[in-house]
Amino acid sequence: MNLTRPDGCELYYEIDDFTDPWREPETVLFIHGLAENTEAWRAWMPHFADRYRCVRIDVRGFGRSTPMPKAHEWTMDELLEDFVALIDHLDCGAVHLIGAKSGGSMALSLTAEYPKLIKTLVGVTPPVVGPQAAIGWIKDIEQGGMLKWAQQTMQGRLGRQVSQGEIDWWVNTIQSKTAVSTMQGYLSWVPGMDIRADVATIECPTLVFCTTGSGLRSVDSYKEWTSTLRDARLIVLESDAWHAAGALPDVCAKAALEFIDARRK
Repeated sequence: MNLTRPDGCELYYEIDDFTDPWREPETVLFIHGLAENTEAWRAWMPHFADRYRCVRIDVRGFGRSTPMPKAHEWTMDELLEDFVALIDHLDCGAVHLIGAKSGGSMALSLTAEYPKLIKTLVGVTPPVVGPQAAIGWIKDIEQGGMLKWAQQTMQGRLGRQVSQGEIDWWVNTIQSKTAVSTMQGYLSWVPGMDIRADVATIECPTLVFCTTGSGLRSVDSYKEWTSTLRDARLIVLESDAWHAAGALPDVCAKAALEFIDARRK
């Protein structure tokens, strides 16, 4: 399904709903990370879709949403307005929100800016300050293309415990499908992201995952900002992956589901 935005961007989204047809389920909105699409949440759906109406969106520029030109001026406000428009379009009221990696950053910002729209928040390895490694990735992608970049960086995302088959699936089905022009613009913008002040205002129940061996962010860095939240829990996973939602989907999904179930109203 698609939602057309005022600038002509088509936002693609999918709904997975295997709940009892005689009841009105609560909605969970899933936001993927950099160079991903709705398929990034595939392994989470068996855990959630028989208890919640699950909505997976392709962030503008990614997946089956309209690719963004290199010169597109990315802003967090624009991204948040896309999600707000989708929630309004779905006519579902407030949602449970789950985001991974940069999608987790968007989820944190959305909760801070539109608190009445969010019931609970789950962030899986979300950065609150933009990754500086993104600056170098632009040149790598322009010179070698998306496939080569994905092949070179996927091991760090998923860690050493996953199979080669899993790595190949993420590379060929998800990461390499992203338009180069989208990445050029997005990676020029995201290193300057700093949402720490906004995050400190979040009051809804919040669950955050981090990993012990991530090459991008330390456990202490997560403890520093999650400690500023009113109602937050931090789960530290023993893993060298920085993309725990992809590397450990069953572990993360089960914990997230338990967290949300306990706070349903």
